[in-house]
Formats: sequence, C-alpha cells, structure tokens
Amino acid sequence: MNAQQNPMGYSMPPDRIGTEAQPQCYLCGSEGRLLHRDRPDYLFGAPGEWSFRQCVNAACGMVWLDPRPTIDEIGKAYRQYYTHGDASAVRQSRFARTLRAVLHAGGIRLLGLQAERKRYKCMYLDRTPPGRLLEVGCGNGKRLARMRALGWDVTGQEVDPAAAEYVRREKGIAVHLGALETMAVTEAFDAIIMSHVIEHVHDPVALLAVCHRLLRENGVLVVLTPNAASLGHRRFGGGWRGLEPPRHLHLFNGNTLTRAVLKAGFTQPRFWTTIAGAYGIGEGSLTDARMTKQLPERTVCDVLRGFWFQLLARFVFLFDKNSGEECAVIARK
Repeated sequence: MNAQQNPMGYSMPPDRIGTEAQPQCYLCGSEGRLLHRDRPDYLFGAPGEWSFRQCVNAACGMVWLDPRPTIDEIGKAYRQYYTHGDASAVRQSRFARTLRAVLHAGGIRLLGLQAERKRYKCMYLDRTPPGRLLEVGCGNGKRLARMRALGWDVTGQEVDPAAAEYVRREKGIAVHLGALETMAVTEAFDAIIMSHVIEHVHDPVALLAVCHRLLRENGVLVVLTPNAASLGHRRFGGGWRGLEPPRHLHLFNGNTLTRAVLKAGFTQPRFWTTIAGAYGIGEGSLTDARMTKQLPERTVCDVLRGFWFQLLARFVFLFDKNSGEECAVIARK
C-alpha cells in the first residue's frame, strides 16, 4: 500500500491517522487548556496517542480532542470497532463473565436502579405514544429492535456499511446508509434518538440541525452522551472510559449539551444525568499502569471495580445530580 499524504504534503504510513489541530472550543471559541496528554486507544487499538483540551471559559467547560482525526481519516479509528465483529471482542474468562453477570444484576437490584435502567433502555420514551422513530447511528440495531417491540415504527441511519447490513439482515429493519443529511424522507419523524453518537462527529450542532429538519412539529429529540463533568471522569482522569480517543471528538456537560441543542433550533430542552451505565464505566476505565496500545483482557479486578464504582456512583448521585456518567437531554422542535 502506498503511503498517504497528510495536509502538510509529506508522506506518512498508511496505518497512521491524519489529523488536524483544534486549539479552540467548538462552542464558544475560547482557548483550551491541556487536560489529558498522550492517551492510547486501549479499547480498540487505533494507532497513535491522543490529547484532550478543556475550555478555559468557566461557563462552558467543553472537552475535546486536539489534534483530532480529519473527516477523511477518521474511518481508520473504527477498523476494530465493536460493530465489526469478533475483531474487537473483549477477552474475558468464563469466571469473570459469570461474576460480572451476578454483580451487575445484583447491584441494580441492591441500589434500586431497575426503573431507571428500564427507562434508559427505551431512551426515556416510555411515556411517549409510539409513532415513527429514527435512530441516528443505530449500530447493531439492538435498540431499534427494542423500540419496535414497544410499538414504534422504526428506521435506522448508519455510516458503517457492515453495521447497516447487519441490521437489515438480522433485525429486518430499514437502515439509511450514509450521512444523515443525505437522508430523504416523505414523512417526518415523531421521535429521533441518538445514543453515544454526538461525541463522534466533527460538527455536532449541524447534526442536531438535520435532526430538527427531519422531525415533525412538536416532535421529540433524545440524546445520550458521556458526561465530561461525571464522577468517573474526576475519579479515573485520563483512563476514564468515556474519553475513548480518537473516536470521541467532543465531550459535553449539561451546559454545553443544552447550548448545542438550542443552537440547532430546538426548544424546551430538559437535561439530567444518569448513573444507569455506571457499572460499565467503572469496569472499562483503567489506570495509567494498564493503559497500553494492546487490547486488554477484562479481568476479575475490572469486574470488581465496576461493582465498586456503581456503589460509589449511586452514593455520590444522592448529593450531586450532575455527577452521572451520561448526559441526557430531551428537546422538542
């Protein structure tokens, strides 16, 4: 394979990801201070080491990747992603898997999270009458199948051909393959959902604006994304699972996510954070000593850390409702 040219004109190895500088905040234009330096992709093995900045504007606090992959190059960061089959499967012993299943389910019951988990899994649309629903970045289609079982008329959108084909073939659900702005619809949607998508895109407000266009009047948008102001980020720092370099380009908090939704034209945004996925965050976050470019094995210690962190997150959440691991927002057109 021939070496490729980067924006400066010199050749680089074909497995290296071409980047662009992003020194200023996407939302407010302020400078960014260096927050995390030289983080490897210990989850899916993308090449390179990556750094994050945080906006110096106290009223903002946006966190972002700098430098970041260019639009033409970011596909290289997904070559071993979870939507691409067994190449990205986490190695785990049978005992660790069994222990995880017991502790995860037991922790949910012990902490009284059953109702929250149920609402979380249906994107907090359990009190909304079913209608036409679009999932942006539908991945393997698991969520779409769940929403269909609840009575929704579902459609997916995906830029990954392998994932889109899997959803069509295995779930029997229609999927638009390509960027959201290329999707033509004859009837507007009643609801659009995005779970852990907005942090992956170069222009989040533009994506939200397309969602606004595709919704009917008074239609509802639901967004879930990692919370940059979470307990996990404070506790694990550069090893926090929510960073996921180099695929997570922007990390939001309550102020920044609400502001982005309003800039896209939505009204009546309602924001909160959730600890529904705290177990997975604790389990998937690592210390500097374990962070390497090789995909790690999920150990019993990781499983126990997930359980411990879920307990801690539940306790802290009693006093700090903005400490949840994920931001959630519902807004209307």
